[in-house]
Amino acid sequence: MASRQKAMKFYGSKEGYDADVMIESKAMLSKDDFVATGVLTYALGDIIEVELPEYDNFALGDKCKMTVYTRSGLFVIETTVVAKEQGSLIVLNPPENRRKFTEKREFPRVDVKNEGLLFGLQDKNKRNKHQFDDPIRFSIKNISVNGLGFTINENAMLEKVIQKHSQLEVELILGFLVPCTMEIVRQEKTNEGYYYGASFISIPEEKTNALRGFILKNQIETYFVQKRENETKKALEKKSAANQ
Repeated sequence: MASRQKAMKFYGSKEGYDADVMIESKAMLSKDDFVATGVLTYALGDIIEVELPEYDNFALGDKCKMTVYTRSGLFVIETTVVAKEQGSLIVLNPPENRRKFTEKREFPRVDVKNEGLLFGLQDKNKRNKHQFDDPIRFSIKNISVNGLGFTINENAMLEKVIQKHSQLEVELILGFLVPCTMEIVRQEKTNEGYYYGASFISIPEEKTNALRGFILKNQIETYFVQKRENETKKALEKKSAANQ
């Protein structure tokens, strides 16, 4: 029984290994005739972080082979360096590698401060369609490859017409425009108005890569900010403990 539980911890569901099995594993990065060894410290969605002393020998855009030595076996990944900071590199986690692992959230959701425009909607039965003479502006709070969370300032009319499973025609303003349709999957009243969770139904094919790049950029920036905050907090706690 104990051995079976241990195996389940490493392998996760039938779909693959638990993604956490890679964390704190030894990772070797190689390019051309240079090899460096570090520790894999983060893996979520499209990105993996490896902390290694020789990080500065790698440049953004470098193609690398990464070998990860986990408790569940050895994994070899063809990847690309997409970001770097003191002591660490962020590399891409390619789809073929992601398929080997299961994650708590299929697509990472990142917090953002962008806006969008609502042009029209139809109810869950697809019988009644509403088009707005003036597009309604909304605030995007978070976004992932498969959906987003947004708020609309209190609006009695929208409260009645936007319901779960309503389909919305919108345009996302992300530094570039993404026209798309999405379906409401969650709705709640908040201090800021009404919060909605929506899943994408359709996005123009030519906008898909731009959207993925936007999410990746924000995921990396958010991760580095949180990491620096955690390191500062730990340093202050250590200093405080030393002074007691």
